[in-house]
Amino acid sequence: MFAEAACTESTWQAAAWLVMLAATVTGVAVFIRAELLLRRLVRQSDSDASGT
Repeated sequence: MFAEAACTESTWQAAAWLVMLAATVTGVAVFIRAELLLRRLVRQSDSDASGT
């Protein structure tokens, strides 16, 4: 019975690590997307200002 509880706890720990890893990867991807979008917007505003 104790071994079963330990297995369940280990499974929960593995699931928690996977969730944290997925959240980290997602956060990095969102940060990169936001930075690229910001650079694109800045570049557009610069070209608009120089064009007029």
